[in-house]
Amino acid sequence: MRIAIAVLGAILFAVSLSHLANAQAQIGVPGIGQVTIGQPPPAPPPSYGQAPPPYDRRAEHCEHLRYREHELRQQVAYMPYGQERARAEEELRYVHEAREQCWQR
Repeated sequence: MRIAIAVLGAILFAVSLSHLANAQAQIGVPGIGQVTIGQPPPAPPPSYGQAPPPYDRRAEHCEHLRYREHELRQQVAYMPYGQERARAEEELRYVHEAREQCWQR
């Protein structure tokens, strides 16, 4: 009986600590908003007279390819076998190869 009570107490203690750990994972910073501990802070906005950071078209293209690959994978997973699925798989291979090229540049 004592062992069961000790185990139950240990479980309740562990659960309460996990809630505290989750509560400490995000903090509010005045002027910035919510900041998650463990991630780098957001970049400060450019000050007056400075140009904004350069627009990176390649990064946007690679992000689009990542999104398209994910979307095609989900479609192919639920498609019945046939011409449409073969066409979608071919497009998925093409998008995957193009996305691999993003990392080689």
